[in-house]
Amino acid sequence: MKNIVKFLLLSPIAFSSVGCGGKTPKPVDVVVISGQSNAVGCTHIDCIERSMDYDKLEEYMVGYPGIQIAYDCWTKDVDVQTGQTMFYSQNKRQDGKFFKVMLGQGNSEATFGPEIGIAEALHEKYANKLFLIKYACGASNLKDDWAQKNSPMYGRFVNYVKTQMKNLKSMGYKPTIKAFCWMQGEGDSYPGYYDKYYDNLKLFVGNLREEFKELAGDKDFPFIDAGISSYKEWQYYREVNAAKKQFADESDNNFYIDTIAAGMHTDKEPFGNPDGAHYDTESEVLLGHLFAEAFEQFLEPIENNK
Repeated sequence: MKNIVKFLLLSPIAFSSVGCGGKTPKPVDVVVISGQSNAVGCTHIDCIERSMDYDKLEEYMVGYPGIQIAYDCWTKDVDVQTGQTMFYSQNKRQDGKFFKVMLGQGNSEATFGPEIGIAEALHEKYANKLFLIKYACGASNLKDDWAQKNSPMYGRFVNYVKTQMKNLKSMGYKPTIKAFCWMQGEGDSYPGYYDKYYDNLKLFVGNLREEFKELAGDKDFPFIDAGISSYKEWQYYREVNAAKKQFADESDNNFYIDTIAAGMHTDKEPFGNPDGAHYDTESEVLLGHLFAEAFEQFLEPIENNK
């Protein structure tokens, strides 16, 4: 069945505080976020007030204590002359102790990612019940960095997720991975990469479902895949998105978000000098909303979490 996420903007509501009382581990849901720079979060905080309004900026700055996150953000540095990877640099990290979702959890203190939209959409209904684990790397590609089990990125990613799940257990919770959100593909929209995207995606998701099966309650977690933009540098964006759609068509447990049809854009911010590679404020927030809309159906029903 073809799973195409509807473009319903979820409404922001008030936040609540987090606590875990009692000796019996409290069941909580976990959603993993991964991919490259639009998953890391390169959208500029200083554009929010002009794109939305000051009240929204203030809300995001205060954050959402009811939804907590651990994150590890990287960038892959490539030699432009040879095309070879030089090294992976770590941008910003928060682990060991989960922290409320707020601005500044992207690749720097000045940026944010889709976690803001997710928390905005779900913080009232799922306060103290939903945790996010984000591990993403800007400029990474699926073929070399994620689909190969022996790649440095894959190994660190798997270890990070497993470590944060252990941390949640040590905090008195019983966590279960309920969904995986994937925002990636720009790094594969080139010759020698785009035509292998479907095969590599199938390999990658298969590996992760096996890797995290126990952490997902002995089930295959839902895989929610966001399409890439039509930015001119992504030469074969149509082919990459077609591969994503093809993979989503093959299982009721795979989902595709058509970001272009949703009207997401990259051509307005920063004002006066737009960064076409990364989503503008409204679009990055919308990405989080669409992720939340797609995976909410898999979260533990509210009445079971009281």
